[in-house]
Amino acid sequence: MTNLILVVDDDRLTRMQLRELLKSAGYSVAEAINGEEALTVYTQLQPDMVLLDALMPQMDGFKCCERLRQLPGGEDIPILIITALYEESSVEKAFNAGATDYITKPIQWLVLRQRVHRLLEAHHTMKKLRQQTEQARWHEAQLRIALSAAHMGVWDWDIVTNKIIWSDIIRTLFEQASLNVNQTYENFLSFVHPQDRDLLDRALHSAIEEGGEYNIEYRIVLPDGTIRWLGSQGLIFRNSSGKAVRMSGIDMDITASKTAQEALEVHASQQALVAELSQAALARMDLDTLMQQAVKCIAQCLDVEYSKILELLPGGNELLLRFGVGWHSGVVGTEIINAAENSQAGYTINSPEAVIVEDLINETRFQGPQLLLEHNVVSGLSVIIHGKESPFGILAAHTTKQRTFSTDDTFFLQAIANVLATAIERQRMENALRESEQRWQLAVKGTNDGIWDWNVKTDQVFFSTRWKEMLGYADQEIKNNLDEWSSRVHPEDIDRVMQTIQNHFDNKIPFYITEHRVRCKDGTYKWILDRGKALWDADGNVVRMAGSHTDVTERKRVQEELIRQNLRSQLFADVTLKIRTSLQIDQILQTSVTEVQKLLHADRVLILRIFSDGSIVVVKEAVVPGLPVVYGQKINDPCFGKEYIEKYRQGRISAITDIEQADIQPCHVELLKRFSVKANLVVPIIRQNQLWGLLIAHQCGSPREWNEWESELLKQLADQMGIAASQAKMLEQETRQREELTRSNEELQQFAFIASHDLQEPLRKIIAFGDRLKATCENALTDKGYDYLQRMENAAQRMQALIEDLLTLSRLTTKAQPFVQVNLAQVTHEVLSDLEIVIAQTKARIEIGELPTIEADPLQMRQLLQNLIGNALKFHLKTEPPLVKIYSRIFTNQQLSSDYCEIVVEDNGIGFDEKYLGKIFNVFQRLHGRTEYQGTGIGLAICRKIVERHQGTITANSEPGKGASFIVKLKVKS
Repeated sequence: MTNLILVVDDDRLTRMQLRELLKSAGYSVAEAINGEEALTVYTQLQPDMVLLDALMPQMDGFKCCERLRQLPGGEDIPILIITALYEESSVEKAFNAGATDYITKPIQWLVLRQRVHRLLEAHHTMKKLRQQTEQARWHEAQLRIALSAAHMGVWDWDIVTNKIIWSDIIRTLFEQASLNVNQTYENFLSFVHPQDRDLLDRALHSAIEEGGEYNIEYRIVLPDGTIRWLGSQGLIFRNSSGKAVRMSGIDMDITASKTAQEALEVHASQQALVAELSQAALARMDLDTLMQQAVKCIAQCLDVEYSKILELLPGGNELLLRFGVGWHSGVVGTEIINAAENSQAGYTINSPEAVIVEDLINETRFQGPQLLLEHNVVSGLSVIIHGKESPFGILAAHTTKQRTFSTDDTFFLQAIANVLATAIERQRMENALRESEQRWQLAVKGTNDGIWDWNVKTDQVFFSTRWKEMLGYADQEIKNNLDEWSSRVHPEDIDRVMQTIQNHFDNKIPFYITEHRVRCKDGTYKWILDRGKALWDADGNVVRMAGSHTDVTERKRVQEELIRQNLRSQLFADVTLKIRTSLQIDQILQTSVTEVQKLLHADRVLILRIFSDGSIVVVKEAVVPGLPVVYGQKINDPCFGKEYIEKYRQGRISAITDIEQADIQPCHVELLKRFSVKANLVVPIIRQNQLWGLLIAHQCGSPREWNEWESELLKQLADQMGIAASQAKMLEQETRQREELTRSNEELQQFAFIASHDLQEPLRKIIAFGDRLKATCENALTDKGYDYLQRMENAAQRMQALIEDLLTLSRLTTKAQPFVQVNLAQVTHEVLSDLEIVIAQTKARIEIGELPTIEADPLQMRQLLQNLIGNALKFHLKTEPPLVKIYSRIFTNQQLSSDYCEIVVEDNGIGFDEKYLGKIFNVFQRLHGRTEYQGTGIGLAICRKIVERHQGTITANSEPGKGASFIVKLKVKS
């Protein structure tokens, strides 16, 4: 694009001459005859440069220049004042008015062309540089936003002054207005949870005194009593004597992950205890032992002082404290509790749900029993231990602290109560079975109750009346032949039963004993315990066998229920374990549907994912062969609208026994028929109080009655899936944030690299054309012009050095080399060879001591030594030549079991005040002006970054006028 130059001069011939010359050089030209017109034209056209005559009527060039600088964009526009005055005061006046440069009349075109070209080029270069600087600030702001999004803040503790500086993020995290920027360590410690203060204090002092790693998790207590978890990491900085002087680090709010982890651990522990008790009950542990173990587990898992089992006594008006933990001596086994309607026990016995008490003293539903008041009980949780005909009693947990028991606590206590109820019922059935066996013994002797007698030779069998009644038949409905029995044995059992009979006939087993299913008159099957004894003749042939039938269906049902309870508990434990050890949501969901399908014997179990746009997709499925597969399909259910979504979000459970008889919309019936569904059970999966999806069981062969434990199984599994989905989303967000932060860092590095290279090109041209200008026009330049040219070249060279140092700083990590064996003595000699001219000019003396061979990046070690030795030569006293000593010391860190070396670069130069020690290693930090000592202020920052990459430290000792010693501590073997 052609640059537009505004020429302001009251002389028409001068304007015409300048216009023609500038156009011939490729510029566009606008004109103004006075200062007022110049302001108007500038506002309308926004030129790239202004050539301004100093002497004009009404408004001279100096005043016009001042007015131009006040216009929008005028502060950066190049203004070249043309004057016929030679006085130094006029020059000063021009620059005070804001002129970029000036030129005197008569105008020499070659000089003017070069001035215009240089000013425009410098203007565009600075404009581009400002744009790039703004972009860099924008990327820096993005990094700050990323740190803020990750809830990470930084802090710095000056151990010497005991002051801690916090970032805004940490002060916001503490939510404390009085948390000042400078806070003492003791003030900070007052925020730490009392149980964590000693742990934190020991960790900090261990890191300071022993050099240990500081990486800890601890709790803080906010002014409103809220407790938050922080993850904290820090790094110790030491002086040359090894004393810790500063510590810096980061804190991150990990409350959410800690809370989720603790909740998972508690729930997993509860499920494991339920599974353990279920297995013990299944293994027929003594009932008293099982109950005693149950109350111990409850007290431990719920973290309460008291737990108990109350047994409902005959009559239903009193309960006995049969088992318990924490009660006064002599109470357990003897204390009688009133079960009246206005008592807590009576209220619990008649309540369909768990009874939760938060404050017993202020309870209005019933009167607190004297036993609890004597033990200072404040809160409690009670559930019924159900029985077949009437409740067995109450299972309860109590604490002396104010507490709100959670839903998981209630489910846990109810699960324990269910295990105990099943074990109690099993014992009752076994007692009944033993009584039945005794009756069988009596029947064998003469009652003929449930007796059969088989004549093996004729296949005629005598069935007692009781035997027939067991199967629902009248006496005359079953004939006396073997087929009446064998035809009713379940097809899956008949071969096993006949083989057992044959084994007894062959004397392989002393008795015939089997448990098998026999079909009843109504088509159902009963489990029968069949026992008998054969009779052999003198030739060893079986002639008859007599025995009895015992109905063990109820016992079998109890056993199967225990097995189902155990399988359910195991499934919970497996899913919970997967959530704790892995956040692979696909694996968790697939395991869940597969195991539920097996456990419920359902034809299909699937998970529907409900998205924010209302779309529904089948994401997981377990289905028996032969049925339609719906995995991956998008379900279009016109009946499923916002009303149903809200109901399921509030926890609705839908159990349909028969879709043909259910009160559901026809369009929904048609959808279910497409997938051959006859009955279904639907529970919601809630993630962060929103409906994430549905867990569904299908029965396709026939209608099905869904029982309470099946609904509860799916509900609890859905809760686990919701937790897993929430944690998976959290992990996905954290992973995305880390990836975005990494990408942002890479873009910043690429930006610095490209921008630095692009900036060097115009600088090289400025230097090159400056050299050419001096060579070709030196005689034509005034002393001032030559001085300005010299300043321009010096500025360009300084900027080029600055860019090169910035590139070096950015390449320390992006262009780093692998660590190899580096001979520091050899590297030092190479550096001194490079600095040979400087050494000769300053008449410096160099003394090199013992230097080791270490594992390091060779190029970076050379850069490190060159910067340190170069600084020692640069900052020397004017009164005496530099003396630079380079040596090292080796020592062993016993705690870390590794060797370290200290590399010391010592000089006799100007030194510095050690109060600036914390600043000299930062970028662009200078203690002297450019006119005194050259440099960019990046050299020591490069040294620090090199040392940090090698996991070392760098510090310095110095006094003004007495030289300085820079100490670098590095590992011998990285």
